[in-house]
Amino acid sequence: MIGRWVAGLLPFFLLVFLPGVLTAQGPNYPEIHDLSPFKDPLFQQQQELVDLSYQAFAGGTDPGDLTLFQYRIKAEDSMFTLASLFNVPYETLATLNGLKNAASLKAGQILLVPTQAGLFLSTDHPSELDRLMDAARSSGPLGVKLIVQRSTGPETMVFFAGERFSPMERAFFLGILFRFPLPKGILTSAFGIRSNPFTGHPTFHAGIDLAAPMGTEVYAARDGVVVETGNNRVYGNFVRLDHGDGYETVYGHLSAILISLHQEVQSGMILGRVGSTGMSTGPHLHFEIRRQGHPEDPVPLLPGRK
Repeated sequence: MIGRWVAGLLPFFLLVFLPGVLTAQGPNYPEIHDLSPFKDPLFQQQQELVDLSYQAFAGGTDPGDLTLFQYRIKAEDSMFTLASLFNVPYETLATLNGLKNAASLKAGQILLVPTQAGLFLSTDHPSELDRLMDAARSSGPLGVKLIVQRSTGPETMVFFAGERFSPMERAFFLGILFRFPLPKGILTSAFGIRSNPFTGHPTFHAGIDLAAPMGTEVYAARDGVVVETGNNRVYGNFVRLDHGDGYETVYGHLSAILISLHQEVQSGMILGRVGSTGMSTGPHLHFEIRRQGHPEDPVPLLPGRK
């Protein structure tokens, strides 16, 4: 469960530069209105506190209390420009605000802005990204528990000061966790329960089937290592890659395998060619994504694919 390594409760306070009135879209944190230190003293204060926290991290000293401000998103704002202006990594803003991806910002939305860089994990409403970060940090440095006040009520989070996304977490957030494994293909069978094309009985389909012409190049969906190649009755000629962080991909029904066992591969490297070996009714690629040994629907993890 997220938060099993929590060390304690972070001293948490509100600044009192604004009247204590809740807005319709956000909690009672001091609101920055203008992203210029010459026009908005709250923005200047946020900048000074962030600078002090970076100096403390660099010197190996306690950065002190974490303070939150709020800012109302404007139409021209983006995740990356705001991260640059607030002088914190984009993943700090994303995880504090529970954003699913970099395009989640909407004009008029209230964005919480911290005075320290790091990662925030929700323990009350964990997302898929929270669970991914939790698994990666379960045996690492302790996080610090805090309560974030939101318009919907308090939310318990765990803060990892100074931490950044791992490559896998960054790819997940940016929507590029896996690339499409073919230059072009048509989804002919989805993930989940389906009628078996040979028996007609309902069976669980652990991946997706992508129809493509015989001999079409099959690409590695992400950097990884070849941990298994072979041939069996169901998959025919197949390749299995280990991508780290518990993720694996499987490529089945190949007409040819063009890589070797234990070979390191990069995203987009040709692994083999589309075929119809094993239990197959025509040329296609059977593609699986597994996490911790369990199959997951590949479609949401492939960028730009419906």
